[in-house]
Amino acid sequence: MRLHSLALRDFRGVKDRSVRFRALGTTVVVGDNEVGKSSLVEAFGLIFDLPDDSKSTRIRDIQPAGQDVGPEVTVELSLGGRELTYAKRWLKNRSTELTIVEPDGRRRSWTGREAHNEAERLFHENVDPVLWQTLMVSQGQSLVLPTPADAEPLITAVTAESGTPVDGASMPLVTAVEHEYLRYWTPRGKPTGDFARSAKAVAAAELAAKQALQAMDEVQSDIRRAERLNLDLEDVSIRLTDHLSGVEVLRERKQATDEILLRRDSVRSRAETARARLENHTRTRLDRERLLEEVERFTKFEAEHAARRSDAELVAKTAAELVQAAEAALAEVVELKDVRRTEVQAAERRVSELVDRAELDRLIGQQTELVEVRARIAAAGTILDRIKVDDALVAALEDARAAVVEARAALAAGVPEVTVRRLGAEPVELSGTGLEGDVPADLGFDESTELLVSGELVVGVPGQVEVTVRAGGEAATLRSRVDDAVRREKDLLKKAGVKDVAAARDLLRKADTAAAELHEARRTEKSLTAGGDPGERIAVLTARLGTDEEESGKQPAVEGVPGQMSLFEEFASPHDTLFDGFEVDEPEPDDLAGAQRALENARDGLAEAERLLADAEFAAAQARKAADEDRSEAQNARARSELAGERLTAALESLEAARGVLDDEAVAAAEAEATAEVEAVLEELTAVQEQADAAGADQVADELAAALDVAKRLQDERDRLRDALRTTEGRLEQSGRDGLATRRDLAELELAAVRTEYESLLRRAEAARRVYETLSRHRAAAQTKYSEPLQSRIEALGRSVYGPSFRVWLDDDLAVAERELDGVRLPVEALSTGAQEQLAIITRLAISHLVSTGEGSVPVIFDDALGWSDKARLRDMGALLGRAGDHGQVIILTCMPDRYEYVPKATFITLDG
Repeated sequence: MRLHSLALRDFRGVKDRSVRFRALGTTVVVGDNEVGKSSLVEAFGLIFDLPDDSKSTRIRDIQPAGQDVGPEVTVELSLGGRELTYAKRWLKNRSTELTIVEPDGRRRSWTGREAHNEAERLFHENVDPVLWQTLMVSQGQSLVLPTPADAEPLITAVTAESGTPVDGASMPLVTAVEHEYLRYWTPRGKPTGDFARSAKAVAAAELAAKQALQAMDEVQSDIRRAERLNLDLEDVSIRLTDHLSGVEVLRERKQATDEILLRRDSVRSRAETARARLENHTRTRLDRERLLEEVERFTKFEAEHAARRSDAELVAKTAAELVQAAEAALAEVVELKDVRRTEVQAAERRVSELVDRAELDRLIGQQTELVEVRARIAAAGTILDRIKVDDALVAALEDARAAVVEARAALAAGVPEVTVRRLGAEPVELSGTGLEGDVPADLGFDESTELLVSGELVVGVPGQVEVTVRAGGEAATLRSRVDDAVRREKDLLKKAGVKDVAAARDLLRKADTAAAELHEARRTEKSLTAGGDPGERIAVLTARLGTDEEESGKQPAVEGVPGQMSLFEEFASPHDTLFDGFEVDEPEPDDLAGAQRALENARDGLAEAERLLADAEFAAAQARKAADEDRSEAQNARARSELAGERLTAALESLEAARGVLDDEAVAAAEAEATAEVEAVLEELTAVQEQADAAGADQVADELAAALDVAKRLQDERDRLRDALRTTEGRLEQSGRDGLATRRDLAELELAAVRTEYESLLRRAEAARRVYETLSRHRAAAQTKYSEPLQSRIEALGRSVYGPSFRVWLDDDLAVAERELDGVRLPVEALSTGAQEQLAIITRLAISHLVSTGEGSVPVIFDDALGWSDKARLRDMGALLGRAGDHGQVIILTCMPDRYEYVPKATFITLDG
């Protein structure tokens, strides 16, 4: 089989794509992830597997998400010497079309289910499924080594190459032995068929016989159990009778001791009452002592807090006076700060006024420059508007001038040049059409002229001779070209408004100069107006400064002229003290630097005032805080003193109320009387307890409860034994009615019969196994011989990658089991991931090479392989893939084309998203 082309439409993420493969050679299909490379292989499998009316989820999965379209696949391939074109569309507008071109050139076509059935038949007749699955490596399967022992084309190829029969025996004998073996055993060696059923029947019969025998054993066990239960029941009954007599004795003892216990409980109740009365009197005495102690303690507490209250009030008064002094100082500093702030504001206004005046002067100059720049822009714009020439028009004029020159040169070279000269007295007349240059009507004596004739020239001597010169057909064409070129040149000159190309160039230079001037002026205008229109800013500053626009450009009058003296400097004497302590305002500076220095000095004064204010505020805050703390302390002292007085009054009132109920001497006497009563009751309780101990009254109840528990346990045991005995006797009675002995005899007879049948089948099955195993050993020996071609081909390909020390060993399924390199022999599982992938690719290329000349050959397809190989191995594997294309069809799908840059003679196909 050879795959020629594959076309997909509306297949997963593929809208419309067609890929053509080389029938012989290596084709590398390159595309990014999710561009649809693996969809090519999937589409080829689906078109042969599923009809167009299939409802399989595999078909629904390939429909583009969210689109109501029908996936369509078209494939062209060679199969069994025939050329097939097979197209199929699922889900939407279903269709199937198959066209076959026979080797003799006949063409046949099918549609619908017939087309599917015919394509499926041809595919299965000509493509071995094991070989197809072996040589088609899906994405992620490149590490799986092939096991192609069941691939019929490969077996045929190695048999033909080795000259060894495949089976090592005649096929009818092998088939008969396998058929007989499979009657008794599965391919894995487990019993099956009549043999397995006979074994199951023997097991079932053995189980039935075993169960019957167990039933008889259970009857004997029940007889022995019934005898044992009778003996146990009699023993428990005797023990229960003896124990019940002891229980009666304990009941009589308990009745005798109950009276003693009642009398002890009565005495205990009286003792508790006397003890409670004593506790009440003791509590009353302790409360009286506590009240006396509180009166004494609160008297001292009230005196101490009265003294503390007086001291705290004196401290609070002193702190209030300090607060008043601090607040007065703070008010003075606040007033000073206001004065300094007023000075700063005045200085800031002066600095702002001087800054505005400087800005106004700058803006006036900028506005003057802006007027000049806009005049330049207007002038340059006027020049550019008048000039109609540009680079394209000048280039067109130059091309037209060159065309005129070229056409005239061609005309001069391609038409005749005639020279006419008058020699005699007779006049010579000239006329004609298509003449280049000025043509005189006649010639004077000894006068001559040279003419290019592109049409017709008539030279005549009246009454004597007339000569006509005509140009050929090509001359008319050359003349037409000259006229067209001249006409185009004139049109362009008229459009430009100039007389020639030189004038156009001169205008173009003027336009460039004007454009540059315009660009520079506009750039200057943009720079001057970057902060806005100067006129608007000038108007704002003029209004702010209170000056007229006419006077805005004048400098302010200078007031502080050197040499001037203030009235104080002129009239005040150095020794005069009339103005001491009177602050004279300094004149405002007229320069910006002086104004800024004055502002800094004013700010320094304000900062000093703010520092003084902060210190004064801190001192006032500290004074207030101290006054608040002292006032709070005085209030607390007053509250504590008042509380101490209240507590003392309450304690005195409580003491007087308690004495009104019972005085101090009566409290002590009541406590002594209660103590004597408690002692008397305790003596009586001790005597009663001794009497109860002597009679053992406290232990009798526990002994009786324990004896009753034992009696209940013995009764429960007796009842359980009775129930078990009844159950056992009932089971024995039922066993006698079931005929267990008869069932046992029948089960033994059935077991003997099925064993006889099973032993007969076992002998035949063992014989079939021995023959099959013997034949398999011979076939394995033969298989070792015919596996040699595949092993040799794998080693030959592998040595081109790994070197001359490369060897492999195959197992019974013709899969590579071990590899040897540089004398080290390892199982395939112990190799690195890259080595396993390379070995799997080499094996598949060897299989393809062996079957490439047969009818059952198929393409080798690798989807995303060589992902674990280093650069050196990629180079060697690329060369190997290129050589493999010389013997068969190799198709590689990859998103990493760099892996296959070393594949010689490969055809690369790039899939776009």
